[in-house]
Amino acid sequence: MNVDRIEVSHTAAEKADRYLTPEQLKTVLREHTGYVCRRASPNHDDLYPDNEFTLRGEFYGLQLDIVFAVESDHVAVITQMSQHSDSLRGQFYEYVGDTAEDAVEHARS
Repeated sequence: MNVDRIEVSHTAAEKADRYLTPEQLKTVLREHTGYVCRRASPNHDDLYPDNEFTLRGEFYGLQLDIVFAVESDHVAVITQMSQHSDSLRGQFYEYVGDTAEDAVEHARS
């Protein structure tokens, strides 16, 4: 499965007036690159979902974090937000690639 089928949550769609529209979110996940990671804890296996990822980057002129989940038959955009958190690099984040497709492959492995 790749990122052909993308569903945008109501929460993410509601933020279209401040950030990206559902169509723009789908385009970003299909075509754009950024920094893709998932939350992880070195001391607690399975503390965070294995299928939930964050794509950080600049999209359509906005610095955003897009949180999405890789489901069995689609990618679900959970939310979008400005880059307000600290670094997504470090012991509590696992780098998985540069694209949403990298996250799909990681979730399937």
